Amino acid sequence: MDTSFVLLIGAIAGAVGGWLTSGMLKSISLGKTADTIVGLVGGVIASYWLHAMLPSLVGSDNALGATVSQIVGALVGGGILTAICALVKDLVSPKSAS
Repeated sequence: MDTSFVLLIGAIAGAVGGWLTSGMLKSISLGKTADTIVGLVGGVIASYWLHAMLPSLVGSDNALGATVSQIVGALVGGGILTAICALVKDLVSPKSAS
């Protein structure tokens, strides 16, 4: 599978993963746009990491299996990075005195 195709899949799936994470975990959110962008970055990182570390996974003869594994990995990577960034933002931001 071509690296640019892997990264494109990762970007799209990661953006969806970040958006879904913010929808499911409303208490830790950066805002819809920021969640989507952070998810996109997380998806690209996860896709590239999977492509580099597990070449047998993406280079298999089963193109559908390789594509599905990249999509799942990017969804999870985007969601995890979104959750981490939102938690760090909540830890760093000043607490309201109410």
